[in-house]
Amino acid sequence: MGKETMTPRERVLTALEHREPDRVPISMTITIDAYNNLKKYMGIEIDEKPKVGRWTDVDIHPLVAEKYGLDVVRLGDPIAKGPKVEPTHPRALFADEWRCEWARVDRPDGGYYYEMVKHPLAEATKVSDLDGFPWPEPGDVLPETVEYFHKVRETTDLAIMTKTAEAVFELATYLNGHQKWYTDLAIRPEYCYAVMEHIAEVQAARDIVALNKIGKYVDVLRLSGEDMGTQEGPLISLKMFRQLVRPHLEKVWTAAKKTLTAHNPRGKIMLHSCGAVRIFMQDWADMGLDVLDPIQTTAKGMDTALIKQEVGDRLSFHGAIDIQWLLPHGTPEQVRQDVRKRIKDLGPGGGFIVSPTHNVQGDVPPENLIAMRDAVWEFGYYPLDL
Repeated sequence: MGKETMTPRERVLTALEHREPDRVPISMTITIDAYNNLKKYMGIEIDEKPKVGRWTDVDIHPLVAEKYGLDVVRLGDPIAKGPKVEPTHPRALFADEWRCEWARVDRPDGGYYYEMVKHPLAEATKVSDLDGFPWPEPGDVLPETVEYFHKVRETTDLAIMTKTAEAVFELATYLNGHQKWYTDLAIRPEYCYAVMEHIAEVQAARDIVALNKIGKYVDVLRLSGEDMGTQEGPLISLKMFRQLVRPHLEKVWTAAKKTLTAHNPRGKIMLHSCGAVRIFMQDWADMGLDVLDPIQTTAKGMDTALIKQEVGDRLSFHGAIDIQWLLPHGTPEQVRQDVRKRIKDLGPGGGFIVSPTHNVQGDVPPENLIAMRDAVWEFGYYPLDL
């Protein structure tokens, strides 16, 4: 382990300003089963009842983050949502504020996940069909939430990441259903444009409301997931992205970045987009994006050395450590060697935070998460010598 001369927060901000910090920072999002396994493996006993999110993800307690060696702590969505929506589908366990309904699916290994069973715009086909839809209000941030962000900021040196709004493009798929949405994009572009316009208005307002309350505590704003790639290629063409999707994302991102930097001039915005998304990266940089997550290295064309060469002067990168095969099935030595490669490809000049490429699942051995961290401590100190 090399000599550390920066706090975690300064380390993260330096890296995201495309400067070399003392070492490559470390980040992670994790599901409840994996979190409990990691705490048990590390001998951490702490009195907490983590809130389990829709994807069974949980916030890592700052004390656990510090003991593991994270540089980033993610704090949950601070917006207090509106009145509870009651589900109508017989399998649905809950409905979200957008009227999408979700059922719980239990896995044989004892874990579980949620899947959508009802899409509220499944029958909509015309712009006029959207007029009566109950679009959510922006909501607000409760005083106790503001106080918690303040407490974490003042009592730790960790960089704070949070998410204050949801997706635009991806949420449209939830509202309509995947098959219908991708058909509509081709044959009903005016309808799709209107759907995203409505969603973007809510999301931009939500970012502004939240960041005016907590923006001074936020170092990285995670723009909600806009997964635009499969394993084999992008979900839509670049032309379709520019015509139908970009105007709405740009509206949300511009509002978010302007509000965040008004309160924290060093704050950055980060997009999560899985899959083979290299064709969009130049546009995303043009739109003011600072950080791209997760760099899914198993997807076609997502070569880390090439991505760094093409957009590494304008985008920073968060992720790149494979969650599909490497972390659940690889050996600690394989994890070590992969981390070394990603640091070699993405680390020069700063601009890289090591992290798993998605939420760590319960089948990931804690030993591999320790191996990921230890590899950063072994190979990630600047000047890099790889």
